[in-house]
Amino acid sequence: MPVHIVQPGESLWQIAQKYNTSVLEIMRMNNIQSPNKIYPGTAITIPERTIDVQNYYLPLENSKPRTENITHVVIHFISNAANDPRNPYNLQDIYYILLNGGISSHYLIGRNGKIYRLVNENRVAYHAGRGNLPGFPGYENQLNEYSIGIELMAIGTRDEMLPFFQSQTYNSIDPSNIGYTDAQYRSLNWLLDKIIRRNPSIIRDRRHVVGHDEYAPGRRTDPGTLFDWSRIRVIGQFVHNVRSGETLWSIAQKYGTTINAIAQWNNINPTAYLNIGQRILIPVRKQ
Repeated sequence: MPVHIVQPGESLWQIAQKYNTSVLEIMRMNNIQSPNKIYPGTAITIPERTIDVQNYYLPLENSKPRTENITHVVIHFISNAANDPRNPYNLQDIYYILLNGGISSHYLIGRNGKIYRLVNENRVAYHAGRGNLPGFPGYENQLNEYSIGIELMAIGTRDEMLPFFQSQTYNSIDPSNIGYTDAQYRSLNWLLDKIIRRNPSIIRDRRHVVGHDEYAPGRRTDPGTLFDWSRIRVIGQFVHNVRSGETLWSIAQKYGTTINAIAQWNNINPTAYLNIGQRILIPVRKQ
């Protein structure tokens, strides 16, 4: 189970919101008598939550049998803002966008964090299209064969959406419907955990968990600049070798991250002592 180190000014309510759990569940697990009596530096065990995944399958014609190992996950955004900017996230509308377009993705995450399974992972979904990834020349225009696609109900910046609809339409969108929600980030991290456990051929780093706009720059803009990669539990592109006198706190300060983030990425206790020469994976930072 994850362990959280209480930061100055944090409340149990804030911690519960961050981990998609409740104050009462945290209190029960940690034998906390009063929600007002927590102190900076306290290690709190976070109860694990299971998120229900609802099957909402697309027809088999929108996918095909898989023959290659899965090595990548591709993140997308989707909405029906072009047709209904005041109600852009109607589930059935989005389903028919995929269905009628002959395209697909394996999962769809709603604004409230609800996860829908559209295509089974053992089938190839049509989500990535044409493009290429640096370091993977054999994947040019073929990423569908090697990847799992995840759509998040979201809308990007005005410039990112102009390829899909006019600026006037963008003005009609409620600001609360632009960008991503906390619930979506929580569900996405949970889903990535499950996907990577089922598919150990996926390396949990930013070369293998990518945005559609990284595979098809100039053609696609999702998930866009409003998507906060620093909130996704993937490994950064570097490894830190622990030196004499270093602590998780000093390492976190050096790389602009947090003790909790490093501990979670490395599956270690945030209060653990480090050994000289120990290799620590550094979580990716927002660029």
